[in-house]
Amino acid sequence: MKVPETEENMMKCICPSCPTYNKCMKEKMHLFFCAKGKTDCKFDKKGCICGGCPIWREYKLSGVYFCVIGAAG
Repeated sequence: MKVPETEENMMKCICPSCPTYNKCMKEKMHLFFCAKGKTDCKFDKKGCICGGCPIWREYKLSGVYFCVIGAAG
C-alpha cells in the first residue's frame, strides 16, 4: 500500500532509530523511506526495524529495508 507523504506520517517515522541509518542519511536528511523512496547513501545493512514502525502496521506494509528497495506500494 502506498504511504501518503504527510507531516503526520513523517512525525511517526522511526528511520533515524534504525541500526542501518547512518551519518550520510542524517546529513542528507533522508528518512521516511517507505513514502519517499530509497537513499543514494552507501551503507552496510546492520538490521532493519521497519516491522516495528507504526506506519508499517497502519498501512499494512509487507516489505522491509525501504531505504534499499524504495517506497512501498
